[in-house]
Amino acid sequence: MADPTEPFETWLLYRVADAVEGGEVSADLLADLHREIAATRGRSPDERHAAALMELAERVNLPVDRLTELLATLEAPPTVTRERILRRFVEAWLMHQREAYEADHHGGDDG
Repeated sequence: MADPTEPFETWLLYRVADAVEGGEVSADLLADLHREIAATRGRSPDERHAAALMELAERVNLPVDRLTELLATLEAPPTVTRERILRRFVEAWLMHQREAYEADHHGGDDG
């Protein structure tokens, strides 16, 4: 497992880069991630938080207020525990990205 004290953003970029290098996901995913991170740096923390919350709520198909409650529960554990939980979420997301990539690139080979 990665060092839980490594900044999450750095870990995320390295993790996705590893998946791209391994041919598990599209290189577009890494480019999109870099682009999104760069775009958010120009926003205030409140704007970044609101945008991330809305996008996450849409992706996981939960109302924003329910997602806000769930995320509040993540604030209680120590930082190291939160980082591990976030990294597990990313691994689950990356697994879905990998499955979609494989379906796009191997699903149409039959014929």
